Amino acid sequence: MRLKHFSLLILFWSVASSAMAADFSPIPGTARMTDVAKAPVPFDLSTLKQNWRQRILAMRAAGVMPIIDIESNLSENLDVQRFARQMDAEGVALIAFSGIAAGRGWSDAARYAVAADPWRYIPTGDGGLPPDWKNNPMDFARITKERTVSDGYPLMGEYEFRHYPSPDQIQRGNTQRDEDLPIDSPAGHQLFQFSAESGIPFEIHLEIEDQYLAPLEKMLKQYPKAKVIWCHLAQMRYQSRNTVYGPDYVRKLIDQYPNLYFDLFSGPPDHIYPGSGEYPGKYWDRTTGRLLPEWAKLIAEQPWRFMTALDLNPFIMNAFSRKVGMQRAVLASLPEPVREIVAYKAAWKLLFNEDF
Repeated sequence: MRLKHFSLLILFWSVASSAMAADFSPIPGTARMTDVAKAPVPFDLSTLKQNWRQRILAMRAAGVMPIIDIESNLSENLDVQRFARQMDAEGVALIAFSGIAAGRGWSDAARYAVAADPWRYIPTGDGGLPPDWKNNPMDFARITKERTVSDGYPLMGEYEFRHYPSPDQIQRGNTQRDEDLPIDSPAGHQLFQFSAESGIPFEIHLEIEDQYLAPLEKMLKQYPKAKVIWCHLAQMRYQSRNTVYGPDYVRKLIDQYPNLYFDLFSGPPDHIYPGSGEYPGKYWDRTTGRLLPEWAKLIAEQPWRFMTALDLNPFIMNAFSRKVGMQRAVLASLPEPVREIVAYKAAWKLLFNEDF
C-alpha cells in the first residue's frame, strides 16, 4: 500500500504540472546543441539573467511553481528541443548544466547548451568526476580555477570526494567505481580556498558517514567564506556507518558555518540502494511519500540554505519526470511561505548575490 500510495501522489503531481504546461520561453531551433557555435566567454550573465528572470516570472504568472535544479551533469548529446518541452511541462525553470566530456576532462558542453538555449541553462563548471579528478586532482583543481575565472562560470560543478557507485552504475555493471579523495587533501584545499577568495560556490559529494564529518568541519572552519553546497541531504547508503548525522546535526552545521548549503535531491521513498539493500533517502516518511516532520521543520527554519536538485546524468534521463516529482513532494511537505525560497529563490540568491 505504501508504494501504491506514493505512486498515486507522483502521478498527481505529474498530471497537475503537465496540465499547466506551456512554452514559457522560445524552443531551441536545433535539437543538437553542437550544431551551433559555442557561447562566447566570459558568459554574458547580465543578458542571460534577464532571460531566466522572464522565464521564472512567466511560470509564476501561469500558476506554476518554478524549480531551479542546482545540480545535474549532462552531455553534448542531449536533445535540447525535446528536453525544453519536457522542462516546460514539468515546471523546471533552469538547470545548472555541468558538462560531461567523453574523457572526463574539461568539457565545453555548457557553452553549447547556453548557445543553443539561453533560456533554460545556467552554465556550470565541470565537477570532479573520474577518472581525471581521481588520477590528477591537483591539476584538475588548477584547470577548474582557470576556466571558472576566464569563462565566467557562476557555479562550479559537483566534486566527488567520497562517492559509492550510483544505482544506475551498479545496474550497468560498473561496480568498481568507488571514489575516495580526502576532502582535506591538497586538491580540496585548492577548491575551498578558491571559493573563499572568489565567492563562487562549488558542490561536494561526500557520503554521510561518521569518519568524514570531522574533516569536513575542519575545512569549513578553515575557509569560512567558501560557499559549499553539500549534495543530497540525508542520503545515507550505509546507515550503520552513521551515528551522528541527523536534523539536529545539520542544524548545528548551519548555525556554525554560514556558507554551507544543501541540495535536496533524493531518490523516491521506495528506492533501495543495491549496494547495501537499505533505503538511502532518510528524510522520507515512506507511509506518506512526504518529508518526515523533523526534516521538514529543519528546512522550514532555514529555507535559504536548501535548494532543489535533480541530479541528472545521461544514463537516467528517462527518469526526469519522476525526479521532478520527488522534489515537488519535498516542496509539498513544507509550509507554503517557504516553498518558493527552496524551489528557486535560494539558488538565485546564492549564485547571483541578489534577491529575486
